[in-house]
Amino acid sequence: MESNVEAIAKDLMLRSGAMSAGASIDAKDTLHPEIDAFVRESLKAGSQLMASCASLAVGPNELAVNVLVRSIIELSLKVHWATLSSDNAKHLLALSTEQIKTIFRANAQTGIAKIVDRQGNDFTAEFLASGRAERGQKQVSLEVMAQQSGLHGIYNLFYRFQSMHSHGNSVSGSSALTTPSTLGVVGVFSILLGHLGVRWLVHRSRPDNEEIRLLLGLGANGDNGVRFI
Repeated sequence: MESNVEAIAKDLMLRSGAMSAGASIDAKDTLHPEIDAFVRESLKAGSQLMASCASLAVGPNELAVNVLVRSIIELSLKVHWATLSSDNAKHLLALSTEQIKTIFRANAQTGIAKIVDRQGNDFTAEFLASGRAERGQKQVSLEVMAQQSGLHGIYNLFYRFQSMHSHGNSVSGSSALTTPSTLGVVGVFSILLGHLGVRWLVHRSRPDNEEIRLLLGLGANGDNGVRFI
């Protein structure tokens, strides 16, 4: 007989496929290419994270699933911020290149990374002096993104809590079995991410806070006594 965890995992795998398909859905128009590009990347990444959570559902993988949940929450917060403006989306699309510059610069300054020509001559100092390894933009923190998009409560409660697992401060221990409640968190934030992405692509609209509360199962108008957003 199929266990509750196995049933949830099967559902997550199905939802993963739906999210992947959502990433390829036709957009309503071509007016926001940067936003669309980031949304599609996020839906693809979210699909992979969901599938990974489903694969880890059975067994002592509570810690690993919680770490992955944090990434899904982060994608949700970023997508909601990205759909505020094309400038926001451009900032997010450039982050990987900007972070590589930072990593290279830190390693080059300590002598670990070097720039050499074909003859093996060291040009690291010249390269650093040229400014080509400098960041072109100041990174906006995820917390600021959450504040600007009206989801600071979700950041403070859900993202901060999941960060405990990612930073090695988990109280559950690495041998704990994956629980239905943790998989439930995967499910609700995957629903949120999928809704944010597909709604933007198809309708060019963004949910308000009450809609987001309902998507997360938090009730409307403070029905559960606590307001997170």
